[in-house]
Amino acid sequence: MIVVVAGTFDILHPGHVYLLEEAATLGDLYVIIARDCNINKTKIVFNEKERLKMVQILKPVMKAILGDEKDFFRPIEDISPDYLFLGPDQDYEWVKSQIKERNLAITVKQLPERLPYSSTEIRNRICEEH
Repeated sequence: MIVVVAGTFDILHPGHVYLLEEAATLGDLYVIIARDCNINKTKIVFNEKERLKMVQILKPVMKAILGDEKDFFRPIEDISPDYLFLGPDQDYEWVKSQIKERNLAITVKQLPERLPYSSTEIRNRICEEH
């Protein structure tokens, strides 16, 4: 089985690790890293190549790649996974509609709960302390 997770993965934290470990229980884990041009650069600390390198070395990850600059689903279509595993804050309904619209045979699973971590919360905590 092949499992795909996609995200920004800017400031790696226990919530990311939990997401990746849970996704990896379903099969070989591929991670798609959001491109710099597709995210709010004022909210990130690391550029896409740095984020890719950090995720590539994580134990649960079989392979990590940069996403497509124009089409979120292009690398997903290229990988052709059995599962697309979403974080609890990702838009399940939008993903399901895209899979249906593109006639893809992918099962969508979503992490039911979020650990009390986010890159924004960690960034705010660091700023408050300094």
